Amino acid sequence: MTDPTRPDPAEPTVGAARSTSDRRWVGLAILSAAVLVPIGILIFSNLKATEVSWAGFRFDQPLWMILIVTFLSGMVGGKVAGWGWRRWRKRRKKLKQELEVLRKHGVDSGSAD
Repeated sequence: MTDPTRPDPAEPTVGAARSTSDRRWVGLAILSAAVLVPIGILIFSNLKATEVSWAGFRFDQPLWMILIVTFLSGMVGGKVAGWGWRRWRKRRKKLKQELEVLRKHGVDSGSAD
């Protein structure tokens, strides 16, 4: 039996604040608009075709497409460079730790005789 003095949690209460999950779509809508509006402006202000010459190939493409492909290529290149940098630092840290362990155990890090 339920307590009549306690409100039923399934029933909405008057004046209750909405949960953050109910308002999450607002942030997504603002972020989407912040990305899509400048892309739309870019596309509609750069409709003319431009000749591109790259690696011996020549082709005509709308300027907006060239700009977007360049932007996406930069994003991919940045991600790959970041991945390589993190991998290099992780490997360097691991090698330093292994060298420190060898030094603690008295193993010479020089050439083997």
